[in-house]
Amino acid sequence: MNLRPRILFVSHSSSRNGATILLLNLLRWLKENTDYKIEILVNGEGELIHEFHAIGHTMVWRNPAFFLEALPRAIKNVWKPQVESACLKLFMAGRKYDLVYLNTSAVAFQASVMALSGRRMLWHIHEMEYALRLTMGETQIKKLFPLPDRFIVVSNAAKKTMINEFNVPESKIDLINGFVAMPNLTPEEMQIRRRKIRLRLGWPEDAFVIGGCGALGWRKGTDVFLQIADLMCKAEGDDRTHFLWVGGGGDEVLRFEHDIRHLGLSNRCGQVYATSDVMDYYLAMDVFALTSREDPFPLVMLEAGACQLPTVCFACSGGGPEYVEDDTGLIAPYLDIATFVAHLQKLRDTPELRQQLGAGARHKVQTHHVVEVQGPKLQASIERCLENTN
Repeated sequence: MNLRPRILFVSHSSSRNGATILLLNLLRWLKENTDYKIEILVNGEGELIHEFHAIGHTMVWRNPAFFLEALPRAIKNVWKPQVESACLKLFMAGRKYDLVYLNTSAVAFQASVMALSGRRMLWHIHEMEYALRLTMGETQIKKLFPLPDRFIVVSNAAKKTMINEFNVPESKIDLINGFVAMPNLTPEEMQIRRRKIRLRLGWPEDAFVIGGCGALGWRKGTDVFLQIADLMCKAEGDDRTHFLWVGGGGDEVLRFEHDIRHLGLSNRCGQVYATSDVMDYYLAMDVFALTSREDPFPLVMLEAGACQLPTVCFACSGGGPEYVEDDTGLIAPYLDIATFVAHLQKLRDTPELRQQLGAGARHKVQTHHVVEVQGPKLQASIERCLENTN
């Protein structure tokens, strides 16, 4: 192994999403704390591309298969992977690395070529069963999962999925949770930002705000979020509870807004697009509702915890219950909306419990889920992979 390992980090995106933000924060830490020769391959340009360039040599891959879009689907499905592979091989010709670090299953179409470019390969999987089968499919999973020397997963639930559903040997898996940056604000600054967002939304200062965050869609349970909002907002005597979802775009926004209108929640439920000042919106919330059906270990719950928000989540939904336990929030049986609502009402009506769990959430994030704690674990996984040790 070279004294300074040359490592290529492959990102599925440079848009604002949890996996990309986690990779950026890891890369900054590795740049400061190791002597790795860091290179980056990013799939497409997005709003965070300049942050990758600031870290190290960054290549942008633009998939050339777009010109096949006009062809009939059957023909496109045959030719698309062949065109992608051939062009990527040309792009990577002559590039050799001690390690290729793949981030998320969304780069699966590049895995075979990357296996030829790296002496070792490490795959950081941020997904679970449903998402893996959706993005890769059984055939690709069986073909590609034997290629990496090691995997990183983000929760026990994700680890069990890899072992039990996809037959990945436990000895090849490192379990490393995600991490976020802690807000560095005084209580006064937090209150100012909280009032600013509520004023922007047109909501009173004494509103009880239940928030959610992330991409819109079935896996994140945004339909469940609205069912919960409907039950609570229409409960007798509840006229101060409001709901806020931060994140998402495209067609899902239209669906979300359609349901808000037809449920009569326009004055009580709001949605804002993905934003760089997401922390201000957390500060405007009182409780975080993690309504995901499947979520390995979402950064949004850590960001909420860093802002002293307790989390309510569903059991059997991934890493949420592993984080919440009994000290950072409350857990409802899977898709038991009535119990979820009862938990939210309990936190609304019991300020001391809400403050206790919120303080527990901030303490847990600060002591376990920051880069200073998780960064060395990720570096150790990289070192094990470079040395090809179990």
